[in-house]
Amino acid sequence: KQWYQRRVAITAGAREIVRLYNRFACLDKTRSGYLRREDLQNIPEFSVNPLCNRVIEAFFWDSDEVNFSQFAILLSTFRPIRSRTVTEFNNREGKIRFLFRLYDVDKDGKLSKDDFHEVLTGLVGETVNDVEMEKVILRAIDEAGADITNDDEDTYVTFEQFKKTLDHVDVETRLSMPF
Repeated sequence: KQWYQRRVAITAGAREIVRLYNRFACLDKTRSGYLRREDLQNIPEFSVNPLCNRVIEAFFWDSDEVNFSQFAILLSTFRPIRSRTVTEFNNREGKIRFLFRLYDVDKDGKLSKDDFHEVLTGLVGETVNDVEMEKVILRAIDEAGADITNDDEDTYVTFEQFKKTLDHVDVETRLSMPF
């Protein structure tokens, strides 16, 4: 029954599940039945992504390892959305929640200036000076509708504010990949 529920949750066909399991097994070098951060960091195509570490942290949001079932559910976030494949993970809000986790570095459920700074530094490196970086961060926070007049501790973006900033972005397509 549990396998059936998981299959329904990711709405994948048997062939896709076998292919996904084979990929999982290849990544599980220790044959422990779990993946750890370093297993994903060793994927060459993935490791060149400037957001690699943030994506990995979003995968390991609640624990230090994921089993195959968790891996499949996490990857279902990236499936293209079709009427027959919509699940709690593979829908617009699920994709936005994943993006939010990329930015929520300290995992406190809100995006602070420090969260934005760490992610943006990962994207642009040292090519932007601190003054310009602060301007970009404050503008992003302001555009999300957060109050930027308070001190740093009270300046943050909630999930709902973050979601609203993406109202006119095609998240469904941009955060989808066939597999």
